[in-house]
Amino acid sequence: MHFSGEMVPTEQAAVSLKLAVALAGNGGYLKHVNSLKQRSQPYFAVIEPILAKHNVPNDFKFIPLIESNWKADAVSSAGAVGYWQFMDETARDMGLKIDGPNDERKDLRKSTEAAARYIKFLHKKLGSWTLVAAAYNGGIGMIENKVRRAGHRDYYALTLNEETGYYLYRALAMKELFNRANYYAGMADGGLLASAGNPYEQERAQARRMGWLNDTEPELTGSPVGNDPFATTRSEAVVMDSVLVRLLSENTKVSSGEFAADVTARLLKAGKPKVGERWSFKLTQDVTIAEDEFKAGDVLYALVDDVDARGIVYLRATKLVSSVSKAVVPVTLLAMNPNTGLAGITLPKTVKADWEVSWKVQ
Repeated sequence: MHFSGEMVPTEQAAVSLKLAVALAGNGGYLKHVNSLKQRSQPYFAVIEPILAKHNVPNDFKFIPLIESNWKADAVSSAGAVGYWQFMDETARDMGLKIDGPNDERKDLRKSTEAAARYIKFLHKKLGSWTLVAAAYNGGIGMIENKVRRAGHRDYYALTLNEETGYYLYRALAMKELFNRANYYAGMADGGLLASAGNPYEQERAQARRMGWLNDTEPELTGSPVGNDPFATTRSEAVVMDSVLVRLLSENTKVSSGEFAADVTARLLKAGKPKVGERWSFKLTQDVTIAEDEFKAGDVLYALVDDVDARGIVYLRATKLVSSVSKAVVPVTLLAMNPNTGLAGITLPKTVKADWEVSWKVQ
């Protein structure tokens, strides 16, 4: 599982627990997922090309869904308005006009253009799409402060307030619901939800016992947008706005640099750019993975995990086969973009044999 090419460490107990809670919270929508998809499609048709134009990952299309449930006139208790729930100052800084009844936060196309610019601004400051999602909810000032105090940039290991700590999981759960509803079908019939009682409170109690949750930080206050289950409070938006003017005047960029691959391999045979299709590659050099040694020419078999609207394909290698002994060794490698270090690569217009792909070990 990934968010915008950044892998979700589901092997960590705390992460898998929070994700399970977020999925359980969306379980009631499984029975109506087709109508939800149909209702969302016209909005996605507008949002996806705009995100692609600004080079913002397609996963951010789920943000306005969980923010406003596609309600143009959604208003939070903190005063955030519209599809993307912009505060007044942030909206104006991003070029939106707010003039009485003429509030461009309620215009899907214009507000999405502003959101894409804001998301890119956040990424220049934070250098991680995962942290961008957290900052979109909790404010860049809070996230920068948390990173400084923690001494690391791992969202999943930061001590955040309750809402921001679950925000990304809500987006991930919605993505799973849209892409793999059948996999979670048992939840809709009471499978997970019936046995969970109050899964959120159970998870919090367990997190306290295991030392994962610090309840000393003040909780956010306020009420959701209307009575909508997708709604979220935005009381920390004031913090975000208070630092925005200063940050916009700066021109600091996070340089991605060049990321070294663990493995390089050239294409032998391409499958279709479709989820579940198999592709094969051959190693370009000798390499050791864990305690296993592989030689140049050994064959790497990969599956297509995902393809987004921008044409980014996510390949996951599952095994290496010796070109000499034909021994099969299970591996987990992800195709990576060496310019960003993120999973996911852009397919060339014509996919030919000997196309070289970089891989990182998971």
